[in-house]
Amino acid sequence: MESREKRFATEPLNRLIFSMVLPAFLAQLINALYNIVDRVYIGRIPGDGELALTGLGITFPILQIIAAFSAFSGSGGAPLASRYLGKQEYNKAQEVLLTSVSLLIRFSVILTVFFYITKAPLLNLFGASENTFQYANDYLSIYLLGTIFVQFSVGLNSFISGQGNSKIAMFSVLIGAVTNIILDPIFIFGFNLGVQGAAIATVISQACSAIWIVCFLKSKKSVIKLDFKKLKLKKELVRPIFALGISPFIMQSTNSLVNIVLNSSFEHYGGDIYVGAMTILSSIATVLFIPVDAIRQGVIPILSYNYGAHNKQRVLDVIKRFMIFALTTSLVTGSIVIMFPSIFVSIFSPNPELVNLTSSLAPIFFIGAPFFGILMGTQGCLLSFGLAKNSIIIALLRKIILLIPLALILPHFFGVMGLIYAQPIADIGSILCAAISLTICVKRIVRTM
Repeated sequence: MESREKRFATEPLNRLIFSMVLPAFLAQLINALYNIVDRVYIGRIPGDGELALTGLGITFPILQIIAAFSAFSGSGGAPLASRYLGKQEYNKAQEVLLTSVSLLIRFSVILTVFFYITKAPLLNLFGASENTFQYANDYLSIYLLGTIFVQFSVGLNSFISGQGNSKIAMFSVLIGAVTNIILDPIFIFGFNLGVQGAAIATVISQACSAIWIVCFLKSKKSVIKLDFKKLKLKKELVRPIFALGISPFIMQSTNSLVNIVLNSSFEHYGGDIYVGAMTILSSIATVLFIPVDAIRQGVIPILSYNYGAHNKQRVLDVIKRFMIFALTTSLVTGSIVIMFPSIFVSIFSPNPELVNLTSSLAPIFFIGAPFFGILMGTQGCLLSFGLAKNSIIIALLRKIILLIPLALILPHFFGVMGLIYAQPIADIGSILCAAISLTICVKRIVRTM
């Protein structure tokens, strides 16, 4: 049972990385279908599709905040557990899992109560208009009921891949996504429930995924086991989990803040059609970054394990391949979207005006995308090494320090296009800083190992 994760130190790297990345890629792709399938179906609701799609887009900040809290466990606890596995400290790895689960349960209760109390004023703040508020409220009211399932399905799956069981982790996502694809048209069109039907389908799907994950972690196949009777919040582990999880949390939660700023600004400068365009661009971005993020997710357990085991040469070899694979992937995917935007845009709406507008904005919006692999690779390395402060700075730089101020300032000079220009400027600036940071940190790690 314990030999499964030990392949991180012995298996040929290219084969090992591929075996970890492919299931992570499929899992990411499938996971993206949760929201994307909702958007595709909702955008085609007869008569109300455009407004319903815009209303769904307004809920994104809240959905992203809910998912962001799961990062404390998935991106904070899982790499820490992998490092303990590398040191052969299995009891300590299990304590990390149990503490992470305790955190997720607390997060679920707090988030559900908070957003039910504040959802109406928040939706208005996020850019809801008289025409779109009801759609946003209908979707969110049901989605919040499944907060605990989101926390478990997103937050705990990394503990499965961190043991070397990447295929099991992929199936965890596949179960939920397939359920969602099947249930969406049934509830949206068959029962004529519209956006409420999409939310019901999503909650049920996430519940199926969460149950699968919990069952595996409780089984004999898991190296570190989940036992609800032993759940305890170990204070000495909370701090390192938060230290590693805060950077991914910032990356996801600042996506929420950015959507708030952009949605309200697009509503002010361009109206509902620009909010709809931003919803589509965000959806494309979700798909665009799946391959490079899958590489990050697949490599982090390998890098964390070997760093914990003090395998210096193995660590350097993993970093080299990590950056090459990540940059090559982002160059290919980013270039395709920039050159052929209408192919992707037309998936989300049949409205020619919305398709033409979004297609014209996409090449500018995604200028920095071909080099995004540098940023994701840097984040993955920093998390694997436990360099929380460095990771936080990179996470804050792109969205908080650069993008939001630019999105508030540039429209005064360029109107609604200023909001579009802000994205590539922030991307390119943060990518350059990430490359410099990675070079410095790797040299430091090499000296200390």
